[in-house]
Amino acid sequence: MADVAADLRAALLGAIGPINVDTLSERVNDPQYIAAVREEATTRLNAATTDFDRSRLLGVRAVSGRLLGDMGAAEHDARASLKHAESAGTDLLMSPARARLANVMRMTGDLTEADRLFALAEAGELPRRLIGRVRIGSALSCIAQRRLTEALLHLERAMDHLTDQSTMELMAPALDLVHRLASEGFGPTPRSWAERAAHPAPMRFQDPRTGRWGYRDTERNPTIPATFTEAGDFRGGIAAVRERAWGAIDTTGQLKVPFLYDKLSTPLPDGRKVIGFVDGVAVVSRRGAKGLVNRTGKLILPPHYRDIIVHPAGYAVDTGAATWGARDHAGDEMVPPRFDRTEVLRRMDGMVSPDEGPL
Repeated sequence: MADVAADLRAALLGAIGPINVDTLSERVNDPQYIAAVREEATTRLNAATTDFDRSRLLGVRAVSGRLLGDMGAAEHDARASLKHAESAGTDLLMSPARARLANVMRMTGDLTEADRLFALAEAGELPRRLIGRVRIGSALSCIAQRRLTEALLHLERAMDHLTDQSTMELMAPALDLVHRLASEGFGPTPRSWAERAAHPAPMRFQDPRTGRWGYRDTERNPTIPATFTEAGDFRGGIAAVRERAWGAIDTTGQLKVPFLYDKLSTPLPDGRKVIGFVDGVAVVSRRGAKGLVNRTGKLILPPHYRDIIVHPAGYAVDTGAATWGARDHAGDEMVPPRFDRTEVLRRMDGMVSPDEGPL
């Protein structure tokens, strides 16, 4: 699926400079150019029909508005962008959308909400560079709160993921500001991810008497009774669980995917298998055939395949005739089923356009 906003994001990157230590935002080199980018995003938005396209274009408008100081419009666009990203349900769309709204919240002074959104923007199967960009935003929010030790940890992790010269130039003023402010102290003890995210997912536990599995909160209080014969971790607000068959529940224990399947085990391109959901979907098995369900239990692909691999660009599928093809996030064909696994994954790699910023 083509990224309708990639060129606009690149244009914005070329129109901003390093962090201004007075505002903790990027320096704007050419406001008129940024305004023109926002106008072009609006023109394209009028013709956009998919959640993917609308989320990306609204994201460009949100960043443009923030850089121009139009915070009301920036927040409106950032929230709309996140809503479309959540409808699409993919990590590569939700992460930058969350980070863009977080940056607007940071600039308007709602730092608790900014921290929460930045933490959630780190979650999922994401490219290292995107996580690094998110960490820069987290660091700036911490600097505004004088949480300097935590800010330094975020900047250090960002530098582990981002090594290009432009990023170093972007981060240098933030590092200098931390060192200047440190003469007054380094602030509170750094928080865990769960503390920043403000709603950690329930954790699995096994009842020693029955051997069954349930979930409990950070205070070790059971929140979902131990009634399951097997259970996976929560990912994206949903966990795979087994009674006689496999299904899935949300964090309140409500059944979202009915107990219909022999397995909920999701293969990834690097060979890993996740019990449950990745990028909002899970590979399900019935009588040896594989299909794909989303978080609501809706079948995206019926159980007709020998194997399915969840990829950021879509889904690689083994048709059972010694050939592989690929489907997009809507289930439509994107690579015809006439290649081997390696070639299909290679083609899918070339279809991914990670949204790394500006956030």
